[in-house]
Amino acid sequence: MRQEIITLATAFLLSGLVNGQTAPSLGPGRKYTSIERVKIEHLRAVHADRSRLAGERRPVSLESGYNDYRAVLHAHAEDATHTGGTRPELLAAARRANVQIVMLTDHVRPERDFINDSWRGLREGVLFIPGSEDRGFLSFPMKSVKGIEAGSREHYIEIIRNGGGNIFLSHVEERPDWPTDQLDGLEIYNHHTDVKNEGAFQLWLQGTLTDPVRLPELVAALGEYPEEVFAAQQDYLADIIGKWDRDSQQHRLTGVAANDCHHNQVFTVTAIDEKTVEVGYITSKPTSTRVTADKVPGVAALVKGRKPGELIARLDFDPYERSLRYVSTHILAHELTEPAVREALKRGHAYVAHDWLCDSTGFAFVAGTGGKSNAIMGDEVKLGVALMLSAATPIKCTMKLIRNGEVLQTANTSRLDFDVKTPGVYRIEAWLELDGEQRPWIYSNPIYVR
Repeated sequence: MRQEIITLATAFLLSGLVNGQTAPSLGPGRKYTSIERVKIEHLRAVHADRSRLAGERRPVSLESGYNDYRAVLHAHAEDATHTGGTRPELLAAARRANVQIVMLTDHVRPERDFINDSWRGLREGVLFIPGSEDRGFLSFPMKSVKGIEAGSREHYIEIIRNGGGNIFLSHVEERPDWPTDQLDGLEIYNHHTDVKNEGAFQLWLQGTLTDPVRLPELVAALGEYPEEVFAAQQDYLADIIGKWDRDSQQHRLTGVAANDCHHNQVFTVTAIDEKTVEVGYITSKPTSTRVTADKVPGVAALVKGRKPGELIARLDFDPYERSLRYVSTHILAHELTEPAVREALKRGHAYVAHDWLCDSTGFAFVAGTGGKSNAIMGDEVKLGVALMLSAATPIKCTMKLIRNGEVLQTANTSRLDFDVKTPGVYRIEAWLELDGEQRPWIYSNPIYVR
């Protein structure tokens, strides 16, 4: 929900648009709009399905030969006025969410060195790697680049990659035609990207903050089903996945997830007097707006019996722990060190998973002959006799084998085996059904069959 907030005045003027007068298009697998998803009956159904899936989880039938580390890329703390969280809070949340790797992506401020003035190395079992969100990329150079001028996009990429640094295309929806041949990879899922087309939901949320019926309902829903509310806008980003598929046919390209977490979606509603409330939130900076009963009649009911300055409601949508549990980049490496993590990301030894749905740890996608695994996702293998691709998940799901962007095989299973007869770029998607909807769960990185 990091999308810049539409002004309250605009929201109230347009509030009729979110009461059934518009019908937002729904993405693959969806039956419900995001507004419908936050209704209590749907939240309850999703929660029940999540609990059932957790109980069905079993050890994966394939071994990759690597450790599976849960990582978060694109994380912000103490780096801008619109970032509400601190690095100690991020560390504590990572430990609670069983995240072993945090790759920071500071907003670049000229007076600050985002490498030397940040965290690097292990802290209480969590590996921190400093970086920045800059010029359309997630940039993780090996050493400080402060003061180094880049005359072009290509020169900037060269500076970041010098000596083994990593760089990924970020916010792909804003730059769909940018080349990726000199990059390590791109964000195939970004939470901020996912909510950009959720204008109806944002308007509904704005109106809810001064609605005496909907506000307490939302407060209760967020308290009882916090992860389900947070994930109500989850979609399959087909255009970005399509770019990944097309570009991967030209060169190896690692897909990663972007949590884009800031802990800045915290809304407060405070009584000012008998006809006024103040709504506070964070966008480009902490902001507050006063709303009066003559403009929004529901305000009178909200402040009735309240003292001036009394907090009516506080909705904290995105504490770090919730953001970190939502989506992860699982990195396959032999050890929890910065060199091992960097190398795994360069080689594509990783997969993306919406772990809020179900813990994906242990997922495997391998290639081999004679019953032996010779390669994992990200690797390149030669087409030969008896080459087989195999994938396994911790629970039964809708598993799709995709070649060059086209679905080759779909099965409701926890194990898929496929005899390879044709070269191509092969990857796996796993989908889970919750509340009658298919939701994307796991995206493997490709195995490249040449």
